[in-house]
Amino acid sequence: MKDLSQRTFRLDLFRCSLNGILEVGFNVFVILIAIRFLDASQSFKSFLAAGSAFGFFLMPWTSKLSAILQKPVTHIAGFIMLICSLSLIFCSRVESILPYTVCLLVAQISLSQMPGLMIHVYSSNYNSSNRGRSVSWNFIFASSIGMIFSCLFGVFLDQYGIHYHFLFLGMGLLALSSSVVLFFIPSTKLENSKSSSNLLGGLSYIYKDRLFGKMLLGWMLMGLGVIMTIPLRIEYVAGGSGMGMNNKQIAILFGISMLSGVLTSRIWGKLFDQISFVPYRMSLNLFLLFSIIIFFSSTTFWGLAVGAILGGVATGGASIAWSLWVMKIAPDGRETDYMGAHVFMTGIRGALAPFLGYFVLELVGFKGVTYCSSFLILVSVLIFLSEIKSPRLSV
Repeated sequence: MKDLSQRTFRLDLFRCSLNGILEVGFNVFVILIAIRFLDASQSFKSFLAAGSAFGFFLMPWTSKLSAILQKPVTHIAGFIMLICSLSLIFCSRVESILPYTVCLLVAQISLSQMPGLMIHVYSSNYNSSNRGRSVSWNFIFASSIGMIFSCLFGVFLDQYGIHYHFLFLGMGLLALSSSVVLFFIPSTKLENSKSSSNLLGGLSYIYKDRLFGKMLLGWMLMGLGVIMTIPLRIEYVAGGSGMGMNNKQIAILFGISMLSGVLTSRIWGKLFDQISFVPYRMSLNLFLLFSIIIFFSSTTFWGLAVGAILGGVATGGASIAWSLWVMKIAPDGRETDYMGAHVFMTGIRGALAPFLGYFVLELVGFKGVTYCSSFLILVSVLIFLSEIKSPRLSV
């Protein structure tokens, strides 16, 4: 078991380091390029911001297909990452917003299948006593390397913006490398269970398992409140109605956020293994709440930096919680089914949130976005608080 864990850890660490660069590209520069160079409408920007969420919709059926095919999970994941790679390489050849959006949607949908498949690897290859700490290293490396490349991408766009296509060519080659690595990560086949053979798959647990459904409701409201602000942060610092910062400043700002996540990921990983889930989740929500309030209330770089740091601290723990929390609540052997349902619900909020954010922005401005987001997060805190004594969510 120790050799299996160590091999998984080394290979997955390298894979996540590559994916860290891809996520920086998708989360920051895809929309930034659409704003700066392609004069994208709010509809296109909303679709680009929701790309991963559309992929999350497919996760229950990706798990179902994996169980039917009876192939090692990482082999299926490797093939999906190959699709991501080809989409990014093709994107480097397009010139207008429509094919740009289509290519990046396919790429993001492909990348978003990874967490739901890798949960099977983590539950099989890692001991329950150190999963949080092991996975936390993935986020540390991904964020560290992503932070470096965020700055490099920003400098590149300021100096050679017209050649932004090369960014996508580079991302495509990184996705190809990630695909190759996945084939070497040891994994087993998914069990072809009863939930895998019906149309709903793991989604049936949302209403069959009351506690699971209630927790997903809390995640839904929290996610809507947070995700609606993600593209608007870029809009706030880059757009004419906001701060009007240059690409390098924006890259540094988001690099600071990543650094704060790196510095706190190990702490969050240890806490995840040692404390009950509800206090853990509520702590993250409060960090996110204050991050959003401070960020959209700031008119200086340093004020924005404080908001970005708080958001980064929360992200360091939220990524661990998002990836592993179902193992605290799911029965043995049902982790992938529960994760599929969790990822599907993430897709719903992720798809709705950018459109909601731009709608609120147009209606009441950035201050109204802050109020709306804060309200949703606070309601989610109350929902999580109501289950603080649940024995199933204990360590």
